[in-house]
Amino acid sequence: MKSILALAGTMLLTILPAAAQQAADTGAPAQSAPVLTLPQSIDEALANGDDNRLLRANLELARSQHAENVSRNSWGLGGSAGAGYNLPGGDSGVLNAKQSSLSSITASTQGAQLGLSAASPLTSLSVTASPWAPPVLPLGTTVAGSAGDSYGFLGLNVSQTLWNGYPGGPTQATVDKSLLALQGRVISTSSGQLNVVYRVKQAYYALLTAQENAVVTRQILDKQNGLLAQITAVYKLKQASDVDLKTAQINARSAQVDVENADHGVRIARIQLALLMGRSPDSIFTVVQPEAQAIPASSLQEAISLALSHRVDFQQLELNRKSNQVDLALARGQATPTVSVNGGVSQFVDYNLKSAWLVNAGVKVGMPILDAGAAQNLVDSALKQDEIFSVQERQLQRSIAAAIQNDWEAMQILNERTEVARLAAENDDLLVEVYRIQNQNGTASTQDLLTASVNAATAHTAYVQAQANAQLAVLQLLSDMGY
Repeated sequence: MKSILALAGTMLLTILPAAAQQAADTGAPAQSAPVLTLPQSIDEALANGDDNRLLRANLELARSQHAENVSRNSWGLGGSAGAGYNLPGGDSGVLNAKQSSLSSITASTQGAQLGLSAASPLTSLSVTASPWAPPVLPLGTTVAGSAGDSYGFLGLNVSQTLWNGYPGGPTQATVDKSLLALQGRVISTSSGQLNVVYRVKQAYYALLTAQENAVVTRQILDKQNGLLAQITAVYKLKQASDVDLKTAQINARSAQVDVENADHGVRIARIQLALLMGRSPDSIFTVVQPEAQAIPASSLQEAISLALSHRVDFQQLELNRKSNQVDLALARGQATPTVSVNGGVSQFVDYNLKSAWLVNAGVKVGMPILDAGAAQNLVDSALKQDEIFSVQERQLQRSIAAAIQNDWEAMQILNERTEVARLAAENDDLLVEVYRIQNQNGTASTQDLLTASVNAATAHTAYVQAQANAQLAVLQLLSDMGY
């Protein structure tokens, strides 16, 4: 087990260091292309990549929405000013009798009036002042006694809701849910950034593998061209057949096509990494071998335990459960009474400096009588949703454990395959030399030598691919563990 883990920990360092120096695009020599490290690639992607910009923009949007909800749940201050005059007609006796109630039935302010109010979702406070409020009379008439005098007044009114179904009121519930949503967005942003890093690593190693493949294919091309020259020389000496020469030519041409395909792979891999970093697709650069990706677990059970404690999925699920608890409290509050109190004081002063005051206080209780079961249905829905969250948590634990087990075993298998591919490539190189010597001694045919050379080329290509698969397996394990 320790040998397998050691191999996994060093797998990302097994590619030949010559790759970054040799496998440049055909239009840009390696020695002239800037070299990019993995940390630099990650930093660029997080700073300039469109994916992370979207994550940051969505996070800022969530913060703005929460700030808006907090503002709506805070105090507001307003003021007003107005002036008006009501000119009636008809019997003045009627006006005299109804003078005290006219102010409540007229549409316009009688005289000048100023107002200042402060309000929150559960509390309101208002101050009203009128320096001049004449009686409502037809022109040329007066009301006998003090009622005919103009007057001024100053009033203060306060209203407070003590309970309406949720501590702090429905707007406080909106703020609570908004805060949970913001916390969820912070978590999802962190998770999204981890995914960006994972994708950058994938693209980086894909380019590194493409560079190594370009190196290998060029080495194979050089060998096939050398073998073709050897077969051609032997053919001219009448010691090789037409089939031998044709096979050597086909092998050389196939190797040339593989080089062209490898160069294409380098270009595409570089474009994909450039886009993730927010660069132009035409950017030219090469990558180098990074440090080994350490696996923070020495056993499968430890890897599962770390994943269960490190994955943000459970944090998001817990926030969803808390948000549902707010919904449950609101639902239960709909079946409770609403209680509010109000009060005020008004001072009246006429222009003879006579004054009077009025103090008022009241309480109001509202109780739902019949709602056709709506409140209870909301309660039942919230309780069932909480049960669903519990099931989702158990399901998530099992799925993560299964994914980690699959990744762990796949990593072990692919590491072993990489070692087998390395041994096979070395063995096929030895076979080529054996057949070369035997061919020179006349104990092996030219076709045997050509077949061995093709097998060696295939083995080296397979070794490069095995290395790439092992690298991806390590990255997938780290990603599923939440790293």
